[in-house]
Amino acid sequence: MTEEVKELRCTVADLIGENERLKAALVNGYEIEKTPEEKVREFYDGFEGDPQKYPAETHSRCKTSQRVIKCTLNLLGIKIKGVNA
Repeated sequence: MTEEVKELRCTVADLIGENERLKAALVNGYEIEKTPEEKVREFYDGFEGDPQKYPAETHSRCKTSQRVIKCTLNLLGIKIKGVNA
């Protein structure tokens, strides 16, 4: 058996394994994991406060929290669309 045939067999075995995982995910359900950027954006958006609904002090704290998140990302050199990019 040549090296090419061995490689091809391994590739086919890998594909079959991948298909089994895909079938299991489709049958059993799955969740798409959020990226770290999505998690930060969701956290940042959690501090969105409508000034019409919240007292001025609460709204001010929310804006301060958002500024702290932005400053931290900027200091780390990280840009996240919807937050600081």
